[in-house]
Amino acid sequence: MEKITGITSFDGVYHQFVIRDHKVVREEVVSKKSNIDFLLDPQYPVWLVRHAFGQDMGVEDYSDLKEEDYLSDNRGKNLSLHQKTGVVRDLAYHGLHVPFHEGTYSHAVGPIHAGIIEPGHFRFVVEGEVIRHLSIRLGFQYRAIREKILKKQVTEVMPISETISGDTSVGYALAFSKIYEEMYGLSVSSDVKLFRSFLVELERIAVHIGDLGGISEDIGYYPLYGVCVTDRGAALGLMETWTGNRFGKAAIRPGRVRTNKRITAKQAKDAFFNLKKVYFKRIRPQILRALSVSTLKERMQGCGFISESDVEKHGFLGMVARMAGVGDDLRIGNLEYPGWTPLPLQEEHHHYNGDVWARMYIRYTEIEQSLKWIESHLDELDWESLWSEKDFYANTHDWKEWKPKSGIYTAAVEAWRGPVLVSLDFDSDGFVKNSYIRDPSVLNWHALELAVRGEQVGDFPLNNKSFNLSYVGFDL
Repeated sequence: MEKITGITSFDGVYHQFVIRDHKVVREEVVSKKSNIDFLLDPQYPVWLVRHAFGQDMGVEDYSDLKEEDYLSDNRGKNLSLHQKTGVVRDLAYHGLHVPFHEGTYSHAVGPIHAGIIEPGHFRFVVEGEVIRHLSIRLGFQYRAIREKILKKQVTEVMPISETISGDTSVGYALAFSKIYEEMYGLSVSSDVKLFRSFLVELERIAVHIGDLGGISEDIGYYPLYGVCVTDRGAALGLMETWTGNRFGKAAIRPGRVRTNKRITAKQAKDAFFNLKKVYFKRIRPQILRALSVSTLKERMQGCGFISESDVEKHGFLGMVARMAGVGDDLRIGNLEYPGWTPLPLQEEHHHYNGDVWARMYIRYTEIEQSLKWIESHLDELDWESLWSEKDFYANTHDWKEWKPKSGIYTAAVEAWRGPVLVSLDFDSDGFVKNSYIRDPSVLNWHALELAVRGEQVGDFPLNNKSFNLSYVGFDL
C-alpha cells in the first residue's frame, strides 16, 4: 500500500513524497502544472495541499453556503472552501465564518488556550450537545523556521531543527542529521546508529507515559494520572543520564551522538534498568488497573472513532494510523532497528479500532514494545567505545573540512507521533537553498475533526488529549 505523505515545489519543480514498503521516497511530479491541480486530485489529502501550497487569502467566510454543503466532504463540490480566485488557501486562522441553520449554533474555542501549549482556533457547528462539524485553524505563532535556516550551514541549522516540535527534538535532530550525513558523505558507526534509535524510542516512552496521565486526568482517573505525572521523570531522567539533557537537546548531530561523560559506560548501560524497574513496579500496574476498570472502558470505547478507510483516504500517519489497525511504521525493515517486531494490530483489532480506547491502549503497548526492543539490543552496543568518543563540541569546525554535494536530500524518522519528514535543497557550499518540513500533525489534525463528529461537546477535550497533536509542528 502506497501513501502520499508530502508535496512541495523546489525551483519550480513539483515533488511528492511517498511511503512505499515502509520507506519514504521522493519523486518528481511532471503531471501537475499548478497548485490547484493537486487540490483537484483526490489522491492528495486536502490538508497536505493546503499546508504545502496554501497562501493567506483573508477571512474564510462560508456563511452563505447551505449547512449541508459546508459539512460535506466532497472536495470537488466544495472547492470554494479550499481555494479562492484560483489560489489554494492556507490552514492558518485569518477569521472563519461557518453556516448553521435554525436549531444549531456555532461554538468557538480559542485562540487563547488554557495551560502552556500553543493557541489554536476550534470552530464547532453544534446541535444541542452534539458536534456536527469541527473546523480547526492554527498558525497563531508563525516562527519562520524555514526562513531561519535559509543560507545557513549545518551548525546553525541543527539547533533550529530541535525547535520544530519540542517534544520531538530527538526525532527531528535525527532526520536533519541523516540528511547532512548523506549530503556530506559522512560515515556513521553502527553503535551511533543503534544508540540514536534508542534515544528515539526513549523519547517515545517519555511522551507516552505523560499522555497516559493526561488522558486519565481528562476522564477523572487520578491513580494513573498521579503516577504518570511523577514517574514520566524516570524516562526523562534516563535521557539526561545518557545525553546530559532531559529532552535530548544537542545529543544528535551529523555522524555523531553526544554522551554524558560524567558517568561511566557501565553506569550508562545499567541506568536503563532503573527505568525498567520504575515502569514495571509503579507505572505498569496502574495502567493495567485502569485498562481493567469497566467504567473507564465505557468512557473510552466507541468515543472519537476513526476508521481504517479514514486513514487511507486522508493520509493519517504514525500512531493515529496504527490505533485504527493500519500497520504504517518506518521502523519495519529498518537496519537501524534490527529485529523490530510490529504490533499485532489485526490480530488484536478489538484494541486497535480507532477510538479513544485505542489511543490509550496503543500508548501502553508501544511503551512495552520500545522497552523490550531496547533491552534486547543493549548487549549489541559497544558502550565503552561510545562513551570514549571525543565530544563533538570540541570539533565545531569539522564541517568546514567536509565536502558537500549540492542537490535535494530527504529523510524521514518514525518519531513518537509518526514519521517526521524533512527535505533540504543545498547549494554547492552546503548551505540550505530551500526546505520542506512536514510534521505528522499536519495530516493528523484532520483526524481530530472527524473523530468528534457526532460526539458530545464535552467529549472534545478527551479526544483532543488522546491525539495530543503538535501546534508548533504545523506552525513553522
